[in-house]
Amino acid sequence: MTTSDPTETITSPDSTAATRKRPHRRSFLSAVATAGALAGIPTGGLGSQNGETATNLVVVADFDPPSLPENLAIDDEGTVYLSMGPSGEIQAVKSDGSQSSVATIDTGEQGLLLGITILDGVLYAVNASGQPETHGIWRVEIDESGEPQRVVSLPAGESMPNGIIPDPSTSDALLVSDHLAGAIWRVSIDGEAEPWVSDPLLEPNMGAQTPVGADGLAIHPDGDVYVDNLNAGSVMRVPIADDGSAGRVEQIVQDERLVGADGMTIDEEGTPYLAVNARNEVVRLRDDQQIETVVSGAPLDFPADVHFGTTEPTSTSLYIANFAYGTFLRDESEAAPSLARIDVGVSGYFPTDDGGRE
Repeated sequence: MTTSDPTETITSPDSTAATRKRPHRRSFLSAVATAGALAGIPTGGLGSQNGETATNLVVVADFDPPSLPENLAIDDEGTVYLSMGPSGEIQAVKSDGSQSSVATIDTGEQGLLLGITILDGVLYAVNASGQPETHGIWRVEIDESGEPQRVVSLPAGESMPNGIIPDPSTSDALLVSDHLAGAIWRVSIDGEAEPWVSDPLLEPNMGAQTPVGADGLAIHPDGDVYVDNLNAGSVMRVPIADDGSAGRVEQIVQDERLVGADGMTIDEEGTPYLAVNARNEVVRLRDDQQIETVVSGAPLDFPADVHFGTTEPTSTSLYIANFAYGTFLRDESEAAPSLARIDVGVSGYFPTDDGGRE
């Protein structure tokens, strides 16, 4: 595998980050699963809290460990792309159910491939390898042969990039959450990166077994960026100024039911949907910030991301990446990683007509 040198090596958005306790590169997920179990919360393969099965959830594709889908993106033809965290592979599932391998990015012995998104027909992936040679944002040409190329590096010892979405304020940049530094980066497709916003509301709980702060990202119809904090169980709003800069971070909800909030997406009515991995739930936030369960129970298995369908037949379908990490850690033979979907009766919101958002 070849890598390209980034145009610029970036320093941490938080000058104190180097003094923080740095979590083991893969331990943040294993500890989330462990913490959930200690709290009596299902962490995969255990069904919902009342033992029921989600009968209205359809499994679209199954995978074999260590192919564990952590994040997903969907192009405008309805092909679903999934980042297989531990293996570093990106797999595609077409609308007819056929599966194929798109690319593999070197995550090292203990790294993880996390967020993916599509911008102008190109797939971008977050490689949280923790290794200076590979840590950062990667570019994958979906319709062309060739090796993935690293767009930009991020500080391997001080950052943990996680979620990624196209920057709604420009056509040539991405926003990337950093769950260790408590920040969001702006990464241009030509290889430059700069801190976009950092705030205490985005920071992880450094006293927790697993420090994971800013995680899932999504764009609201009003133009604001939404970001959740896994440790805090909270969702924040970040306004965007006319010049593309970030406004003041505002917390809109915080609840223990959201501890474990991972991937997020938003429908056309402005309702956020969150995959709450440690609780084996997908929830949505109504206008009054009330938490409503969309689906829980098997076959949900440590859901890590959600995304609306991009074609007319699937526009009201919410796709779910079942990471199955809790079960995988407990007993690999019981893990059931999969791609599932459920009809929620409303279409997703996409800032442009290009598919593959969130």
